[in-house]
Amino acid sequence: MRFLSLPAIAYLLVLFYLPFLIVIFYSFGFPNEFTVGNYEIVTNPIFLKVFLNSLLIAALTTVICLILAYPVAYYIALKSEKKNLLLMLVILPFWINFLLRTYALMTILSPLGMMFTFQAVIIGMVYDYLPFMILPLYASLEKINRSQLEASYAFGATPLKTFLKVTLPLSKPGIVAGVILVFVPSLGEFVVPAMLGGTVATVGTLTWDLFLRYHDWWRGSALSVIYIAIVFFSLYLYIKRAGKLEL
Repeated sequence: MRFLSLPAIAYLLVLFYLPFLIVIFYSFGFPNEFTVGNYEIVTNPIFLKVFLNSLLIAALTTVICLILAYPVAYYIALKSEKKNLLLMLVILPFWINFLLRTYALMTILSPLGMMFTFQAVIIGMVYDYLPFMILPLYASLEKINRSQLEASYAFGATPLKTFLKVTLPLSKPGIVAGVILVFVPSLGEFVVPAMLGGTVATVGTLTWDLFLRYHDWWRGSALSVIYIAIVFFSLYLYIKRAGKLEL
């Protein structure tokens, strides 16, 4: 039955791994002479400022999404009798193009005078990535055995203590998955900072500038490789310490 996975593997090889391999070649000077000089961009103060800015945006987006998503997922999974309807409302934004949703948000923020600000970027990021946090949290919370919660109450635990000692630990896999699904794309996001932030520079906007504005494919490729390496390393540390999953 392993041959059934061959189409998916071939798809990934051609449309993900091969382009990424080309990016790696360009980062080392292909098709010109071999050089590691393009990676010196990491020593540029501009890169450090842009990366820290992207890290701040991604971290704030992830934390705000987690704070907003957990009560929603908790209610849908453990309290609501209309799970299908509420889940459809959560999934509904996925039916609309990401770019169109960002344009719609622009029409809301413009009259409020919030366009091209850091706050607008955070609002846009949370608006676009909140469902990615709700769904894995719901999937994790929905699997909780209700008898465990009832047992906690039966032994005299308060609702708060039951949540902290039973519900929260059991929902940890959903938290890990949600954080990954939100943090990783947020760190390299281009559309929202470019459309709502204006001068708010991120790794995504800097990469776009290097490739398309300055036609510097070599430093742009080096920046992409550095970004992916940082993301993989961060994910490894996070999953190892928080997710307790084997890589």
